[in-house]
Amino acid sequence: MTAQRDVRPWLVMVGLLAVLATSVLADVRPPDGVWGLAGMQAFSPAVRALLVVLAALLAVPPVARVLARGLRGPAARWREATRRVPAVVWIAGLVTVAWLLRSRRLYGDGAQTVELLERGQWINHKEPLDRFLAALVYRAGHAVTGWDAGTAIAVVSTLAGVVFWLAVHRLAHRRPLPGATGLHVWLLLGATGASALFFGHVENYAWLTAGTLWTLVMCLEAVTEPARPLWPAALAFGLTLATHLSAIWLAPALVVAWTSRAVRAHQSSRTSLVEAVSGIALAVAPLAAVAVCMLAGGTGWGGFSAANFGGGDGSLFVPLRLAASPFERSTLLSAAHLRDVGNELLLIAPAGALLALVGWLGRRADGRRTDAGTWVLLAASVGTLAYAFLFNPDMAVFHPRLGALAEWDLFAFAALPVTLLGVWWLRTAMDAGEERDALVLATGTTALLLAAAWVLFNARLQF
Repeated sequence: MTAQRDVRPWLVMVGLLAVLATSVLADVRPPDGVWGLAGMQAFSPAVRALLVVLAALLAVPPVARVLARGLRGPAARWREATRRVPAVVWIAGLVTVAWLLRSRRLYGDGAQTVELLERGQWINHKEPLDRFLAALVYRAGHAVTGWDAGTAIAVVSTLAGVVFWLAVHRLAHRRPLPGATGLHVWLLLGATGASALFFGHVENYAWLTAGTLWTLVMCLEAVTEPARPLWPAALAFGLTLATHLSAIWLAPALVVAWTSRAVRAHQSSRTSLVEAVSGIALAVAPLAAVAVCMLAGGTGWGGFSAANFGGGDGSLFVPLRLAASPFERSTLLSAAHLRDVGNELLLIAPAGALLALVGWLGRRADGRRTDAGTWVLLAASVGTLAYAFLFNPDMAVFHPRLGALAEWDLFAFAALPVTLLGVWWLRTAMDAGEERDALVLATGTTALLLAAAWVLFNARLQF
């Protein structure tokens, strides 16, 4: 192993230790604290300190390597013992736990969504399929059991977890990290802050996040196996877009996937054109069908406007130089805005962001080119992070106790391309073996600690 590769685990260690130390030493209470670590309030100071010390020990490369070596045998026996257990059993267990630990906190316009559903709303222009599904479940459930709209939304969000975990299972089954078990994928993708959306979160972003993962998994399959078609990725994207229009920021990933197939697979011009046209048609079809149904149902298309998407003042993006209305909290390059964006990334993808930032340092010494999957995930990461950086979440101004944390879920789906990018760097930058297992163990432990804390915090539980 080259000296260049040796530096990566130590850089990750520095990042993990910085995050863990901040969770103990800094004020993590919103709106002015390091709210990206707000979940750590679920632990008492003593418990928090103990868990942080244990995670910090595993962040040290030699310690992680020793433990990874010791776990290799038990992990192999566990895989053999559970090989015949269907994935649906594990997913059912995850969903059951998610419902038992479901969120008891409202963020963003969660309270407003509950009110609108109880007043009879069937559709919303920003998240048409998501809102329609929530309204359908609410009406049916209310008629049978009398449950309220908040419970119905929690059910819908938890059910989105089934779709999400099926995508994780599909990716893990394909073993994106050669020589590793699928547990690496389950750990890193499951332990993001975005997973809290599937714990009965009362808002509209769980299906967006589940659809995001399916879109990326289908894109990765299309570029790593040229014999596979691209249209499943286009359809997954189209359904996700119809679920929530924020999915449009994933579009660059499909463009890169199509370009990669056209260039690297040496497709003919006719084949590439047919694939592009069919892909665009499938990506547009679900939203077009929703629009037609809305028009036929008398709802109309008036809500499809920039003013509607821009919130109270009709402003879509964070102002560059001057905050001109009460709905704008800060300017684009101000310290306050940069701090909020950093906190969002810390909340949703701390481990994935670290791997994505330093993974390229470990590229193979043989000069192997960056593979197509990396470019797809880089495009998706840039697109979704640009959204998180540029879009103005003006609902935050109505939650003075939460500040920008009120809209954490609006950008949570960015956790998936960022974390997958970190995983994909490991695929192309690091040979299978103890070193890579140790790195996954170190990052996964910290990620799991923070994700569990975030879930417990939202469930209003403390230990």
